[in-house]
Amino acid sequence: MDERKLAELLHDVVADTPPPSFDENDIARASERQRVRRRNQVLTGSAFGVVLLASATALGMALWTGPNSAEQTNDSGAAAAGGNTSAAPYELPQEDGPNAPKAESEDVPHNSPSETRKQGRPSSGDAGPAGPGSTPSGCEQADRELAAALAGELPAAANITATDAQSVELVCPPGSEGAMFRVVDNGQAGSFSAVVVAADQASPDWSNLPKGSRQATATMADGRTVAVVSEPRMDGEIAPFGDEVQQVANEIADDL
Repeated sequence: MDERKLAELLHDVVADTPPPSFDENDIARASERQRVRRRNQVLTGSAFGVVLLASATALGMALWTGPNSAEQTNDSGAAAAGGNTSAAPYELPQEDGPNAPKAESEDVPHNSPSETRKQGRPSSGDAGPAGPGSTPSGCEQADRELAAALAGELPAAANITATDAQSVELVCPPGSEGAMFRVVDNGQAGSFSAVVVAADQASPDWSNLPKGSRQATATMADGRTVAVVSEPRMDGEIAPFGDEVQQVANEIADDL
């Protein structure tokens, strides 16, 4: 077959080819649809992942806080069973409620020796300053001048000043003046008192002081009497600065 006839045959075949059924616009639209489809698939997968992660987080939190929630529920139930149903879980019980703490009775002191009130000691002879009327007669309040003199004559180991003075816990004759200090001498605690009795009054009778007490008297130039007493905290203990009572009484009698 020569080339000319072959070219004619090929020309005839191309001439019989039908025109295409789509154009470039159809290709662009098809490409856009594929792009939108792929984007939707990606968004759907991401949303599913977020939902799955949120569900796992919620489940983990529920498992973590579950026991604590149960304990709080049990605590609330126990509080309700105890009779404090109107109180919040952390609210203190009412003072007059059944669970309110009971205050210790002030009438009966605990951990203190039980001793009968001795002669010469008033019924209100407790520790601490006392006001007028704390003793049956005289020495209602600590006398400042006598307190200063007594503080100046006690050994330095007493470590006191006149402002530490308290009213005497002993029965004093009318018109008396007194001052008392709480002192500690080598671990022995007690009280050290001085009382100045008027010249027309007899010396006080303190014959029933606690065992171990020491006392001494001295006469002043104006006829008044100075009585000095050192009392231990309890019967049988050593009176603090007991060896100093006579010297202290003499010094006060000379100074006042």
